[in-house]
Amino acid sequence: MTSDQIPQFVAEILATGCPIYAVNRSIYVIAEFAVPEELSESVSNEVNAICERYGNRSHLQLEIAAYLYSIDHASEETSEILD
Repeated sequence: MTSDQIPQFVAEILATGCPIYAVNRSIYVIAEFAVPEELSESVSNEVNAICERYGNRSHLQLEIAAYLYSIDHASEETSEILD
């Protein structure tokens, strides 16, 4: 994955109905746990396919988190995401 693919990656994850958040400006989480149980398997399969298609993102962790902050998909506290 390259940095110019970040907006499309995030858009595709969000389009599945699965939230994605930056936490503490340094990491991000794909919050499959927030998806209703009856949709969890299909959403998980979609998210996994997207992640596989984009490949390794570890080198872009900070950039993905920054992008998520820029579009208001962020939290300073992990507990805020879990609510």
